[in-house]
Amino acid sequence: MKVRGWIWATSWAVVGLWAFVTILVALASLAALFTPTWFVRHTPNPPVMFGVWAWCYGEALVQECAALGQSIGDYEAARPSSVWVMVGALYGGGGALLAVTGLSALIMPIIPTIHTRAAVAHVASNIQAAAVALQAVGLILFPLGLGSPFARLQCGASASVYMAGGCEMGYAYMLALVATGLAAYCPVLARLITYKDYSDYWSNLNYM
Repeated sequence: MKVRGWIWATSWAVVGLWAFVTILVALASLAALFTPTWFVRHTPNPPVMFGVWAWCYGEALVQECAALGQSIGDYEAARPSSVWVMVGALYGGGGALLAVTGLSALIMPIIPTIHTRAAVAHVASNIQAAAVALQAVGLILFPLGLGSPFARLQCGASASVYMAGGCEMGYAYMLALVATGLAAYCPVLARLITYKDYSDYWSNLNYM
């Protein structure tokens, strides 16, 4: 007789979307991390910008950069916030985890069984959730450093914890926020790569 049942199946469209989004946010996260434009001071000229590990002084075509705390020419720099070291580890670690899980998404087509694919996706989903949490904590902690001697020297005496003073948020920090927001969808997509495929089939059992 004809009965209705289900089997586990793989949604390759979701696998492709998962791989694309994961790799995209991993690259965006790492690009934001290494770009020293988390906060920018436009006036007085020349502009100053700084990020997690480096800062730059001058216009785009004649810009000089150095590690946080190091002087650029005659322009002195004060001691940076120690919080930014932690932010670099947290946000960078999250980006690295996203990159690794992105590679696991790319190898899905060569995994032979659906149960193995589901297990790999489950582990990757948990890792990605942890990566997003690390990045979110890093983004929340970074403005704590605005009260450091370095930030107050660049942004003015009015700069304080979570107050940028004469500086404003730069595009690298906004890129980091957007990348982390998109990364939150990665664990969800990973859980959706397998699904129950309901279909009719013929059974050799006879029912009275």
